Formats: sequence, structure tokens, C-alpha cells
Amino acid sequence: MARIGDFASAALPIGPDTPGAEVFDRFQREPDTLIIAVVDSDQRPVGLIERNAFTLKMAAEFGRALYAKRPAATFMDAAPRILDADADAETLFQSMDDANLGGLLNGFVVTSAGLYFGVGAGVHVLQAGNAIHRRRAEAMGALARDLARAEAEARASSRAKSEFLAVMSHEIRTPLNGVLGVAALMERELTQEAMRPYARTILDSGQSLLRLLTDALDMSRAEAGLMTFETAPVQIAAVAADLKALWSPRAQEKNLTLTVTHDTAGHDWVAGDEMRLKQLFNNLIGNALKFTQAGEVAVHIASVEIDGAIAITATIDDSGPGVPTDAAGTIFDPFNTGHAGREGAGAGLGLAICRQIVELMSGSIAVERSPQGGARFRFSLSLPGATREMRAAAMQMAEPTDHATLHVLVVDDNATNRFVAAKVLELFGCSSEAVEDGQAAVERVQTGAFDLILMDIKMPVMDGVQATRAIRALRGPVAEIPILALTANADPRDESEYLAAGMNGVAQKPIQPDALLHAIRLVMGGGAVEHAPVTKAA
Repeated sequence: MARIGDFASAALPIGPDTPGAEVFDRFQREPDTLIIAVVDSDQRPVGLIERNAFTLKMAAEFGRALYAKRPAATFMDAAPRILDADADAETLFQSMDDANLGGLLNGFVVTSAGLYFGVGAGVHVLQAGNAIHRRRAEAMGALARDLARAEAEARASSRAKSEFLAVMSHEIRTPLNGVLGVAALMERELTQEAMRPYARTILDSGQSLLRLLTDALDMSRAEAGLMTFETAPVQIAAVAADLKALWSPRAQEKNLTLTVTHDTAGHDWVAGDEMRLKQLFNNLIGNALKFTQAGEVAVHIASVEIDGAIAITATIDDSGPGVPTDAAGTIFDPFNTGHAGREGAGAGLGLAICRQIVELMSGSIAVERSPQGGARFRFSLSLPGATREMRAAAMQMAEPTDHATLHVLVVDDNATNRFVAAKVLELFGCSSEAVEDGQAAVERVQTGAFDLILMDIKMPVMDGVQATRAIRALRGPVAEIPILALTANADPRDESEYLAAGMNGVAQKPIQPDALLHAIRLVMGGGAVEHAPVTKAA
């Protein structure tokens, strides 16, 4: 039986008199702590403090002054969800409706015999769901009459898990789009330097949640054989420069030296998935910086031509504590949260995703001792070289584009999402109008002149797919307006449906300005992004 207590985090609780400043400092020192329980002198829970909600209070105008000296009892959630550590997780989840199950994502307190035992957050719900899924799959396998039936049931269960995670992802990404979008805009517009760290805390916390969602979805897709890869020209030197620019500020914060070098021997261009390649590096570099307290992190990328293909070898060295030899064999396992020799390893999905990506690209990944004394992560891939035509197209796409003349119609039923999209478009020099549903969009494009439509998918009255089909059925030039799906749905199968309905491309929520600008450039250039499912070789 999977107990609720098996998935709880034994984070230290605080008392009702603990001042807000100490709570804030605690969250700063412990980036993986999402929930703090408040208990009385008898260790009975009386409240709960959730990282993002508390951080928003502190980041508000006068928030520091209002909450820094106040005791936790004045700003905690005084009616937290309390679960029994010995309760059967599967039975509990089955007995809950959607509202209560979704409410667990905001955090809960776990007790044993009425006394504090631990806390739980969204990641623990996902872990519990994954454990329950594995147990069900094992039970079905044991009862299956033949291998074919067992395999079919396992695949069906995997698809169900993927669909569940996709729905959960959509429901979380929708409000997260508002949080991250507004925080990013606020950081850009802030004139008070003292407030900038608060905006950055919101962004960092939101990005951590987004990475967790992405990793959980990618793991589920990989297990179901649904992870997708896009083939496009990739310049290794540009990837190295982007990595250096992205991670240097983090290294500087920790007083670490970060070096990113590349030796391509004249083979700088490959045909591959740049997003997945950067995902590999970002997970590995992020881990190296996280576990290294002093010294340096060194990234080196080398490429040579072998039998007509480009063989890429990448190493990420750090001067941290390293990985014990007896733990190296399990460090790439899913949900490895410290048992592989690296305590504080978060949800334990990042390295597992790295292995899935590398293996799906027919490569290899390993960990060993670094010459610097810490850990060395090494992966090798073999990719086709990019043709001269592909390279020329990529260079043209990379040239800055003037979007000052673009007038965009934003279609979204969520007011916050409309606000964020409009503000981001302003950053690009675009003007915009907004409507609340697909039917209104169909009517508006017939009376106004628009160069582009940003179309949400799930909306009342008429959804984005129906609206796209209706616009494509109109007469005249209006039927040819480029349409870019802007959606919190993260399943590649959904993206295929949007493209089949007549959309020109897909951009994900939460809105990332750089990614949205890239998607707009692709759409305005007349190209739709194609997705091809990749499965492991037999």
C-alpha cells in the first residue's frame, strides 16, 4: 500500500510566533522547500505557509514592512489541508473530486497520530500518482493472461498517465502564465532596485515549477514513446554562446567560474533539435552549479565528422562533491531525490530526462570522476550535418525583424493572459487588440485589418480550433491571416490537431518573450513547425 507519508517531505516546521523575515530567509536558503508547516508547542499543525503565496505578499508594495516583523500566525493559511500519514494514497485520491485534488497542489500538512509528520506539495502529488501508476501496471501485468494483453494494458495505462499529466499541466500553466508574465514585465519596468530581488524570486520560483511540469511531462511522453523532436539547423558555437550568457549570472551569484568552450574542427553545423540539445545542457549545467560551492564549472563541446555524420561529445565538469561510485548506477533513475549520492536533488527528474533524450537520439550518457575533483557528466551524439541551404535559411531567420507594422489580434478568455500577451507584443513593437472567444475573433477579423492572430485553444462559445476553421473558410485575404496557437496544452498530439485545423504554428504558455518572438518569426516567414514522434529502436 502506498501511504501518504511515503511522499511527504520532512521539512522542519516553525512556530506561530516566527517572524516573517525568518520565514523569508528560510525560503531563500532552501530553494527546494515549497511548503512550511506552522505547529504549536505540542507539534500539532495550526497553519501552513506556501512559498509562492508568501513571496507575492513580500514582493507587494510595502510587503516587506508589513510582514517582516509579523508573526507567522498573522499570514499563514490557518485552515490547511491535513492528511493522515498512514492513509492509502490511492483510496484518498479516488475519493476526492477534481477541486479537492487540484487543491492539494497548493500544499498540505501530513500528521501521524495527530502530530506533525511532514508537508506535501504538487511534486509530491505527482510522485504519488506515478507510484500508484507503477503499482497498477505491475498488478495488471501479474493478472494478464498473455504477453500481448499485458503489453496493451501497460500502454493504455501509460497513455492515461500522460493524459492526466497533460490536463494537470494545462490547469497549472494557465495561472502560471499570468504569474510569470506579469513578474517578467514588472522586472523590466522596475525603477526601484530594492524591489528587483522580489520580482526575480517570483520568476525563479515560477520557472522552477514550470521546469517540474516540463520534466514530468517529458518523462511520461518518453515512457509512452511520444516524445517529439524537431529537425532544424543548429550552430554549435551559437549554442555555446547562449549557454554562457544564460548561466553566467547564476555562476557569478555563487562566486563560481563558468567556462563554456567548443572545438568543432570546422563542423559547426548539425541538423537536430536545438531545444532538446539545450535542455540537456541546461539540466546538466544547472545541476553542476547547484552542487558546486566553490571553484568552477567547465563545459566543453567537441565535434568531428565520422562516416558522413557529426559526432558530438560534451563534458560538464565541476569541482563539487562528486558522485560516489556505488551511486553512479542509479543517478539517472526517475525520482532519485538524493539516494544516488547528491542530497537535495529536487524532484529527481532532470537527469532521468537527460538519459531519455540522449537514448532516443541513439546516444549515450554517463557520469564519472572529474579531473577537478567533482563530477563529470559526459554525453555523445551522432547527428547529420546541416546542408548549405538549411544553414542559409537559419542565418536569414536569425536576422532581426522589424515588427513595428504588425497589428495582432489576441484571442483568449482569460483577462490576465490577454494583458500579458498585449504587454509582451508591445516589447516587440507590435500593436494589438483583444477579444474573449473564438466567435468574437471570427467576427472581428471581418471588420478589422490584422497581420497575425494569437489564438488560445480552450475557450467558451467557440474554441480556438473551431475559430481557426471558421476563419479559413471565409472569403478573401482574411482567410490567409497567419494564426499562431498560444496554448497551455503541452501534448504534441494536440499540436498536430492545431496545425491540421489551419494554424501556422504553436507557442506554449507560460509566455516566454524570446520563444514567442521566435514563433512569430516562423509564422510570418510562412513556415509551420513540424513534429515527428521518435520511438526507441527495437
